[in-house]
Amino acid sequence: MEPMGSYSAYHVAAHAPVGERLSFLKKIYGLLTLSILVAFSAATLVLSNEALLQVVFQAQFLFILLEFAAIFFVFWARHKASVGLIALFSFTGLTGVTIAPMIYTYQHVAGQAAALTAVIFVSLSLYAIFTKKDLSFLSGLLFVGLMVLFFGGLLNAFFFHSSAASFLFSSFAVFLFSGFILYDTQNILKRYPTDEYISATLALYVDILNLFVHLLYLLGGQRD
Repeated sequence: MEPMGSYSAYHVAAHAPVGERLSFLKKIYGLLTLSILVAFSAATLVLSNEALLQVVFQAQFLFILLEFAAIFFVFWARHKASVGLIALFSFTGLTGVTIAPMIYTYQHVAGQAAALTAVIFVSLSLYAIFTKKDLSFLSGLLFVGLMVLFFGGLLNAFFFHSSAASFLFSSFAVFLFSGFILYDTQNILKRYPTDEYISATLALYVDILNLFVHLLYLLGGQRD
């Protein structure tokens, strides 16, 4: 996910002073940790309240629309300090609410999916940070992969209703969002201005969320 706006050579993370760069990274990974905790808390709240869980089950499409609205709110507010943080945590909280029904369905493998997501994220992030290889070539491939996943998923949801195809798409999604973690991590380090820590956090959070959701489906489906 690219930040909006033009770049200034001094403020791009790759060319910023060491102290400014370290502060930028601390903000991103600190906010990322808080975002995950907010989502986890929201999901736990829904899962602990049967009536609320039923509401989310029945109005899941509405909550997904609210998530998209919250993403636009994050981009609008990302340079507004406290408002930007409210927008970010509003989005992550909504995602926790929205995925609660899926966690409930596959609760027997939720811990395993979370642990596997963490291992993959940390491993790929370290590789992206320390590798000397330019990963920008992934940009086009990831975009094409995202379009295939999106339109293929829509066709399967509305026309084919194939569980085998769903399993295949989720397998593909795990590799796709693993690629996004690699690309986004290096892209943030090389091309994001140091005041774009909220949009950088959002990019990585979306990658983690999608990886977790598809691992959860794969592990749960395999057990079923």
